[in-house]
Amino acid sequence: MSVPATVAERWLAAAAAAYGGLIAEHAATWRDPFRNPIGHTLRRNLAALVREFFGAMDEASIDAAFAEIMALRSIQDLSVERAVGFVFTLRDIAREQAPQMQGVDADGRIDRLALSAFRQYLACRERLAELKLNEQLRAIGVARRRAAHSRGAPA
Repeated sequence: MSVPATVAERWLAAAAAAYGGLIAEHAATWRDPFRNPIGHTLRRNLAALVREFFGAMDEASIDAAFAEIMALRSIQDLSVERAVGFVFTLRDIAREQAPQMQGVDADGRIDRLALSAFRQYLACRERLAELKLNEQLRAIGVARRRAAHSRGAPA
């Protein structure tokens, strides 16, 4: 197995560990996207992120990969530390599996990945807050129309 593939598999295990129990086990082993959407999303996007880590560090590709991962993690009951913290496990994995990536360059690349992950997580949480607010405003509007209708006032 190549170094990037090994790094991707180990990073997948670390990212899935945030879920604990069977979800973590299935995320690392089941490859069916319908039976295992979390694992499928992690596997596909972490592989893309590892390619960027060892390659050009294209910001658009990194943001796109983290956008999918964080879309899942932001709606789940994970703290921000658990949702984003797995990115930093890449530091130890890379040092172990790719000693040529030692030093400031690897740390800088991981920091860029972590900032992208955090930015995408915050964007997803902001969208969720907007959706919740819009739903509450819609419910208030419906309640007002019902109250006005029950009093005989035109809607």
